[in-house]
Amino acid sequence: MLISNLLYRLYAVRSTCIGSLIIRIIVKLEGHEVYSATLRRIFKKYYDVEIGMYTHGGCFKPGNVAAKTTIGRYCSIAQNVKMLTADHPLSFKSTHAFFFNPVLKFCDRRLIEYSPLRIGNDVWIGEYAVILPHVTEIGDGAAIGAGAVINKNVPPYAVVLGNPARVVRYRFPQKIIDELLASKWWEKDIEELKPHIKEFQQPYEQFYHSGKAEIEGKPQTDERLESSISDKPVEADIDQQTSTPWTNPEKES
Repeated sequence: MLISNLLYRLYAVRSTCIGSLIIRIIVKLEGHEVYSATLRRIFKKYYDVEIGMYTHGGCFKPGNVAAKTTIGRYCSIAQNVKMLTADHPLSFKSTHAFFFNPVLKFCDRRLIEYSPLRIGNDVWIGEYAVILPHVTEIGDGAAIGAGAVINKNVPPYAVVLGNPARVVRYRFPQKIIDELLASKWWEKDIEELKPHIKEFQQPYEQFYHSGKAEIEGKPQTDERLESSISDKPVEADIDQQTSTPWTNPEKES
């Protein structure tokens, strides 16, 4: 704890090389970034980014996540994701940072506002996905495909792909989604989930309906989801893009 507190204070030096070294040391000391309370303190204080417990990945790379972002628990975020919460000012005479960013010493305060972004719990975001400014929420359980460009809010448990991103399906039927949201299982620590670990290691819809699905051999996977979300960017299908609000068809029926 003493060493972690010292590293937390030392991070104020804000040197790229020193900062990277401090992060590596903290991860080694505290076991893994999924468990590290010190990393979460650093990103809250120095970057104005709140990261929930057990979340891991690119959210711990400085510069990937803009200020005023809150990320829930148990999220998986690829290393090259970008979350943006402010635009360059199109209404100003120039869009250059000289004229709105006090870091460059030509103005005494920041002249553009951040738009707060909330990433829910148990969210998966694939490589090179970009969340644009003015998006305010990615719902619990959502899955964002590699290379997706998100320009509007994403509903809970939606699977979104493309540029601009579109909902291609939902991870579960609406009844299961509603029950998962109501359960708020992500509020439990991992040790509390251990007695129910099998629920998380096989296709959940199968488990839900049978109540006793068993894992045989290696953990099973949802092939439909893995075929939709990959570690490689996807090319948008322009003909299928829509500007209408994203809804779950099962919810409307």
